[in-house]
Amino acid sequence: MRDPEKILIEPPLHMRDGRIIRFIADAIALLREHEARPGVDARDEVLHRLERARSEQEHQAAIAGFVVWAEELDLLLTPLPEGVHPRAE
Repeated sequence: MRDPEKILIEPPLHMRDGRIIRFIADAIALLREHEARPGVDARDEVLHRLERARSEQEHQAAIAGFVVWAEELDLLLTPLPEGVHPRAE
């Protein structure tokens, strides 16, 4: 697996708390900060997809899943237009 600290997310995601998600490692750190509820929830699934992604296609799908999760919790400063998702560079 490529180093998540080197997999760039373009365009970067601006979060309401002021942080900017530029790399997959940033997204993983944010997910880990959110306290997990008992059992498996969407956060767990999104986290595991980001951690286990190996190919460019898997990275894209994992990032898209992260964006959906962040939008559902209203964590993004400016939600992305429907159908638009950042890509891993």
